[in-house]
Amino acid sequence: MHTHLAVLISLPFLVCALACSMLMTVANAADDPFASETLRAGFYAKSFPDFSVEDVEVSVKLLSEEIGQEVGVKTTVKAYEDIQSMRQDFENGTINFVVTSSILMVSQFDKNLLSDGFRFIRSVESLDKLLVLGQNKPNKDGFNSYRGQRLVLAQSDPTCELYLDLLSLSDFKQSYSNSFKLIKRVKKAHQLILMLFFNQADVTCLYQNAYDIAIEMNPQLKQKITVLSEIKNVPEGMGLFHISTPAAFREIVIAEALKLQNRPRGRQLLELFKGEQTIRAGVNDLSAAMELHAAHQRLLGRQ
Repeated sequence: MHTHLAVLISLPFLVCALACSMLMTVANAADDPFASETLRAGFYAKSFPDFSVEDVEVSVKLLSEEIGQEVGVKTTVKAYEDIQSMRQDFENGTINFVVTSSILMVSQFDKNLLSDGFRFIRSVESLDKLLVLGQNKPNKDGFNSYRGQRLVLAQSDPTCELYLDLLSLSDFKQSYSNSFKLIKRVKKAHQLILMLFFNQADVTCLYQNAYDIAIEMNPQLKQKITVLSEIKNVPEGMGLFHISTPAAFREIVIAEALKLQNRPRGRQLLELFKGEQTIRAGVNDLSAAMELHAAHQRLLGRQ
């Protein structure tokens, strides 16, 4: 009888404890912004030299909406003018998916907070190769012979700027901005090659993808342009999830992104981003960018 009485007395306490536990679980979920299975993308438009802020915003919105409709989740997109604000929102869970260039990914974000995502590529042959190009002149041989020449760059291209700075610090012992006679900014990557072709500039930097497109359109360009330096495996850009985003949800979104080329609207989106297919991306894809950034930091430390 005493045993039954003890059980009866303890039941209310058990019910109360279970109820409190459930309430605490719900409260914790509400306090955890990463528990919400929504796609909340943030992007830094200045990462991509061939696109205006408006172009990237529209493209990323269409992309997230396309994926969101397929998996039945709410999506939001936020454009950032300040990379520090984007990093803070990524860290506190305001956004859970970040889109930017690989060099900004490694220099501005904690790699321990990054997880898998996806990116667009045009072809495997030109995958992630960054080129420094010069006018093909008989008296010029290699990057170090172009000191003091005219440099042209895209309006905003942090990866090319860092690579050029690395080469300039190594060869000339000063920054790229002090190593060339004239620096001009243009809006589109294909304009960079044309300026070399028409003798309006001597040196530029761009991705192999843009170079291939320009050569396809005008094969004569190849005769007047030479590759001065190149570096492989530095992605132009990608989108990665926060590590605290539920793994199952991440996989669902990534799986849908990898199917984009199989759908009409998906192919249109790929064309906007000048890509042919979507591939999985991860922190390992940032290895070469990390090495590039670390090498640049070492050279800066010697100045």
